[in-house]
Amino acid sequence: MQLSPYQLARENRKLSLEVPVDAFSRFAALLAEAGAPVRIDVQFGRDEQGRCLMQGRLSTTQRFRCANCREVEACNFDVVVDACILDSDEAAKELVGTFDPLVIEGPRATPAELFEDDLLLALPERPCRGSETCPHREQAPEAAVKDEGARRDNPFAILAELKDGAGRTRE
Repeated sequence: MQLSPYQLARENRKLSLEVPVDAFSRFAALLAEAGAPVRIDVQFGRDEQGRCLMQGRLSTTQRFRCANCREVEACNFDVVVDACILDSDEAAKELVGTFDPLVIEGPRATPAELFEDDLLLALPERPCRGSETCPHREQAPEAAVKDEGARRDNPFAILAELKDGAGRTRE
């Protein structure tokens, strides 16, 4: 499927469609199993300088494998899209801090070229991080100390012993 973002912007059109998740090859490669399609709701338009803008949302629910416990967890995605589509890196450098630049080559682009980076940036580090059910979740430092059941020794205790020992030999 090919889209013409510049034409959509000239016509100030809204794009609403569902794209199979496997159309986003880099994103799909990270899934535990093939999931729901990606819902795209994006408005195209132009800014005062005539640049092509797209703003909207991507949404989907996908299943990922937790890096800690290896269990498969469902993750809901609601990704905000707010980008300026450009045809060169030089034009993108002019936008620093104004818009998120998206450089595409040519007048047409696939949904993956337009939206896959946004999906990848929204990936959770660990799907069940912080979840009480994950047996390998990271623990808070206080909890880790309590679980060890041991009191931490003063790291300078050995220096005190050496000092005391050195003082006695001089007497």
